[in-house]
Amino acid sequence: MKKLTIATVLTGTLFLSACSGASTEEQLNEILETTFEEEAEYRDVQSELQSREQNEQEIFESIMALTKEQQAEVEEKSQEAITSADERLELLETERESMQNAAEEFKEIDQLIEQTEDETVQSDLEALRDQMNQRFVKHAEFTDAYETLIERQKELYAMVAEEDMDLATLQDKTNEVNEQNELVQEAVTAFNEQTEQFNELKNETTEKMNAEND
Repeated sequence: MKKLTIATVLTGTLFLSACSGASTEEQLNEILETTFEEEAEYRDVQSELQSREQNEQEIFESIMALTKEQQAEVEEKSQEAITSADERLELLETERESMQNAAEEFKEIDQLIEQTEDETVQSDLEALRDQMNQRFVKHAEFTDAYETLIERQKELYAMVAEEDMDLATLQDKTNEVNEQNELVQEAVTAFNEQTEQFNELKNETTEKMNAEND
């Protein structure tokens, strides 16, 4: 399975000028910072998820190298892989909740948009909001696809432990896992691209605000 590489939102405090209008920048900065903080658990689980993926792949390959005379070891390793997959589901739920909390925190930008009188700034904030909301949508699509992948991997891990399982059925399930993995990779790419777009727009927006306040 290909390694999942998830992009993150880059934050940084704005360089605020001591003039009127600075409060909009300050509030935006606070919203971005608190949103970033809510995503902490999402970032924290990435390395653990990747580590477990790699470990499960190694377990699966070792199972396929065993013979029918080693059925007891096959069953033991199969259960080990299933347990690891269940733990990945728990990590994924932690990630999902972290991003949902971040999305709730980011809704504070709605109030900031409403109270902003400058139409240009308001338009910039709306564009930033839309980009971030699309990012949250893309992440939800990724977690749904990844959850399905884990469930299919669990089915595969269970099937290899069945003594009477025929190779054709096992190959069909392997194909299902591989096809779902491709969907996961596509979802990861879409999320990463959306994150990059948000970061670019965020930088452009903050630079414009800073230039206007110079």
